[in-house]
Amino acid sequence: MSDKRGDAAGSDRVRDAARLVQWGLRVRARPAQEPDYRRLVDLYHDEPAFRGAVRAIADGLGLRIVDVGEYGAILAPLDDSVFALRGADFRPTSSTVEDRLLDGLIQLAIAATVFPTPRDLEDDPAIARPPVTVGEIEDSLRALCERLAEAARDQPDPIAGHEGFEEAWRVYHRRLGAIETKDGSTARRSTRRLIEINLERLRDHGGFTRNMRDTRGDEASYQPTYRYQAQVRELAANEALRRVRDVLGRGR
Repeated sequence: MSDKRGDAAGSDRVRDAARLVQWGLRVRARPAQEPDYRRLVDLYHDEPAFRGAVRAIADGLGLRIVDVGEYGAILAPLDDSVFALRGADFRPTSSTVEDRLLDGLIQLAIAATVFPTPRDLEDDPAIARPPVTVGEIEDSLRALCERLAEAARDQPDPIAGHEGFEEAWRVYHRRLGAIETKDGSTARRSTRRLIEINLERLRDHGGFTRNMRDTRGDEASYQPTYRYQAQVRELAANEALRRVRDVLGRGR
């Protein structure tokens, strides 16, 4: 009888561990608003065995636990995870190979704009970073392309291992920043529109909130969330991100 009770208790703990992972996949859920979520977060911190079960389940799903606390369970998918966001999945509509290359470059530029130097990553993610705008990211990318284009005059051949990055900045360099359509809106293929699309997708995934107008100008600004700031730490050692910072003179 006692064995059955023990098995039942063990099953309940495994179920609870899986539920915490499930809550973590709901990027807009917060423990302060969900009693069950808050209970599971407390269990994670109070019971080592439960914490181990949560990590094992996450690992089996190809997920890395970045943080568990008042902001919830923050997860990052590994490359081979079913939850990993592929380039072709990033947009709800079809996109070209060029657009997918630019998406990757823009994501690096957004991270480099939010965290201009590696030292900024050492700050507590609970400390809000300044908001960013489409214009700021566009300016960073144009500066990046100009410096890389100047360097390419002396070394025109792509650097081994960086072919995708090389192709991406060259495509961005050729693309116009803004293309006005007949109705006055910005065409989807312009770089400013691509940046906006990327920021909006990050907002959909709980990475940013949007302020309709920035105090520094007329365009909307995007405030990075705790979730985004914690997840970018997982990118901190990314070679491509380091290269973007180095070219922009932000490598220290």
